[in-house]
Amino acid sequence: MSKTDKAKSIKGKKILYLITQTKWGGAQKYVLELAQYFSKNNDVHIAFGETENQNPKFFSLAKKYNIKTIPIHRLKRSVDPKKELGAAREIKRLLNKEHYNLIHLNSSKAGLIGALAAKTYNLNPLNLKMRVIYTAHGFVFNEPLAKIEKIAYKFSERFSTSIQHIIITVSHFDKKSAVKEKICSPHKMFTVHNGLDFSQYDFLNREQAREKLNLSYDKKYFGTIGSFYTTKGYPHLIEAIKLLKEEKSELLTNHQWIFIGDGPEEENIKKKIKESNVEQYIKIISPQDNDWKYLKAFDYFILPSVKEGLPYTVLEAGLAGVPTIASHVGGIPEIITDEKTGLLTTPANPLSLAKAIKKIARDKNLADKLAERNKENIKHNFNLEKTLSETEKVYLKLY
Repeated sequence: MSKTDKAKSIKGKKILYLITQTKWGGAQKYVLELAQYFSKNNDVHIAFGETENQNPKFFSLAKKYNIKTIPIHRLKRSVDPKKELGAAREIKRLLNKEHYNLIHLNSSKAGLIGALAAKTYNLNPLNLKMRVIYTAHGFVFNEPLAKIEKIAYKFSERFSTSIQHIIITVSHFDKKSAVKEKICSPHKMFTVHNGLDFSQYDFLNREQAREKLNLSYDKKYFGTIGSFYTTKGYPHLIEAIKLLKEEKSELLTNHQWIFIGDGPEEENIKKKIKESNVEQYIKIISPQDNDWKYLKAFDYFILPSVKEGLPYTVLEAGLAGVPTIASHVGGIPEIITDEKTGLLTTPANPLSLAKAIKKIARDKNLADKLAERNKENIKHNFNLEKTLSETEKVYLKLY
């Protein structure tokens, strides 16, 4: 940052961050990091939905940063028009009470309901105009959905972005797709990549991590970390392992796959593993406190997603020096350059995954070079200070 940039900062504002749920993931990490940073010179609150499923880690960090959290009881991930209108009224009451200068909405549901509440609030001439910012952590219409669902999500995004003053995308891919689908005018959109605070990452070494996870010291492990949602593509990875089994690949004699996570698709994933007859090659481990600490337990990191924004897990695996395979979706190609800093696979394609698995596992020299280059890439291009600085510059466009 230049001296001029440092002199310009957001100060003395009342800011509300709105998020649909506190179940730990990229959006939650993003919100807490922004809230912590801006709370130094502003009065910052976080409002959250899915109040029956609160994540202790989220609230522990919010308390640590002295940030007030406010429940929005009717805000849910599921589609329910009655509850959505109720959530909008709930948020509107909060806005009327607190009179925020800026509301920063996160992800599609909070983006829509929060925008509706903000519009009705700003219609009151007695209220000082509140600025509305929305971060799209990957647009839902980019998911593999039925045509009618895609149309509905595009309509929803067009409506909410017509109210929002600025839209932040975490990848250039999302910005380009939004422009292509005429979601909103390009001049309202700014891309700010996610970044890591390198000083916070004290990874366990290989032996420590394997001991904690009860893994063998002798085997090779492909690991993945993430919530069990359909967008994460676990069935395609299971199919890839099944292909390796069918071709009697030598890799199966000393390689296993570790899935760290939980979520709504867990039972379907377990069923798929059993039906594919690959139980002996896959181990599911419940989420750990600070999952990233265990990345060095893996010889390779693999993310088979069919939709992503700019995933923190890929950044963290790169920082840990773990060779990475990931789908060519969303912002992942903005992190990983195929065969230079990792291997990219065709989304929803088990054969492509199987080929990448064999390629990286059979060539240690290649794996080491990919990991080394990617670690330098992450350190150079994806630091939290840059994310915060660029986000503040976006905020300043409104003042």
